[in-house]
Amino acid sequence: MIKLKSVAIAAATGALLLSASPALAETLRLVTNWAPGIYSVDRTLQFVEAFNASDAAKAADIRIEHVGGPEVTPATEQLTAVTNGVFDVLFGAAGYYVGTVPESRAIYGTSITPMEARESGATDLLNTIYEEKANAHVLGWVAAGVGYHIWLKEEPELDDNGLPMLNDVKIRSSGFYNTWLERYGATTVTVPAPDIYNALERGVVDGAAWPGLGIVDFGFHKFIGYRIDPPIWQFDNLLWVNRDKWNSLTDAQRAALRDAVEAFEPEAHAFYEDLAAKERAEVEASGVKSYTLSPEAEADYVAHARTVQWDKLQSADSPYWDQLRAALPAD
Repeated sequence: MIKLKSVAIAAATGALLLSASPALAETLRLVTNWAPGIYSVDRTLQFVEAFNASDAAKAADIRIEHVGGPEVTPATEQLTAVTNGVFDVLFGAAGYYVGTVPESRAIYGTSITPMEARESGATDLLNTIYEEKANAHVLGWVAAGVGYHIWLKEEPELDDNGLPMLNDVKIRSSGFYNTWLERYGATTVTVPAPDIYNALERGVVDGAAWPGLGIVDFGFHKFIGYRIDPPIWQFDNLLWVNRDKWNSLTDAQRAALRDAVEAFEPEAHAFYEDLAAKERAEVEASGVKSYTLSPEAEADYVAHARTVQWDKLQSADSPYWDQLRAALPAD
């Protein structure tokens, strides 16, 4: 009898302790296209840390927890994992998922900033499209303002119009680069970002299509002699949250996330522009030369890169074509 009474008291005490404990915060599981140590992931994790410590997040009982990068799920499969609710939040490149959402090509076809995209209605439009096609709510466009280059071991040859001739040149690529590179005769080779260093070292490729940031993080600038200027397109990094999870959050939780990401966009934009300028100086100091095209060739080079993306999107027969063209204009 004494033992039974003791058990009953202990159970009652435990119940009281549980009822007195604060409710656990809603924790959103974040996956990233790249691992920590890469500038964009590190900057995003700084945002996550600041968000979790904010009064708004604490009041709304919500936080974000980074659960990993490509080591937990390959980057190209992460949007599908978010679609299916395996993860709640994704930070990554829209270009990795043009097969699922071809409308993301419009991000490369525009010259406007993420802040202007919010004002033009482009962010809301992209959200509508991603919710429909990937069950993913777009929280924001959190990395932009930095363009892409062709990085080469050897000095490029030019045709009669002053444009690069890359016949028989093997260029590291991913899906959204291919058509653009093929115009210049390049042989495209799909290589994941972490493997670019080894591919250049072993001669698997003679160069890489890559943005103006990250070359130092991956260390492959040691194999590069030339960077073709000017840059084209701009960063396409978005933050998505599983739509079902988003809809399940309270109004206060959604507001905390929405307001934090919107405030982060201009901060991130300035951060990446500044970082790109510093990295440009660093790679040039290491011996990488800027190969600048003539004004006429430069105009053609930039315009064609944007046209390629819009043409690919048009060929996909997107019902959002006209809206995207209006909301995401180019120069």
